[in-house]
Amino acid sequence: MDLVYTQPLKELLQITSYFKENVVVIVDNEKDEKVAKTNSLIPCYLVDESTKDISKLSQKKKAVIGGSIKANEFACRINADFLLQPSNTKQFFDLGLAQKLFDNGTIVVLMFEELMSKNSFERHQYWKNFVEVVRYCKMKKVPFIVASGTKDPLHIRPRKVRSSLAQMLGLDNESAEKALSIKLD
Repeated sequence: MDLVYTQPLKELLQITSYFKENVVVIVDNEKDEKVAKTNSLIPCYLVDESTKDISKLSQKKKAVIGGSIKANEFACRINADFLLQPSNTKQFFDLGLAQKLFDNGTIVVLMFEELMSKNSFERHQYWKNFVEVVRYCKMKKVPFIVASGTKDPLHIRPRKVRSSLAQMLGLDNESAEKALSIKLD
């Protein structure tokens, strides 16, 4: 399983068929959702506190971009399916949050493209904080994945690369592969 942002469909379909992997596409509207569904992609709505009518999305996949205490707690409150980037240059992840995410069945996601877009000092801070995030996820058995997280189909990373990155962050080989193999209904 990989997560990417909405992008040109033709290129996305070519790349994903090459990698033979389920792709979750983060969408903004119903039109994009329908296009994703008709092309065997899994649509997921990106929500935040300003999103109106979150109740309409109760039966759909939801993702929240974390990175602050408020955003991380919001993801727990709405039972989001994915918590993207729960930490950035500052650490906003702890055992209490990990337990809430486990109880909700939320998957914690490192968006690789965002990490790569930072300068070397910020990258180091991200990496240091995500080592801690992975440690907490392991302790509370919260699924953690590294996703491509890109808006450009040519920047999609193969499964093996993302699994290796998760292992470098502290997951063992079996846990990294198991998390990437999660089936979404």
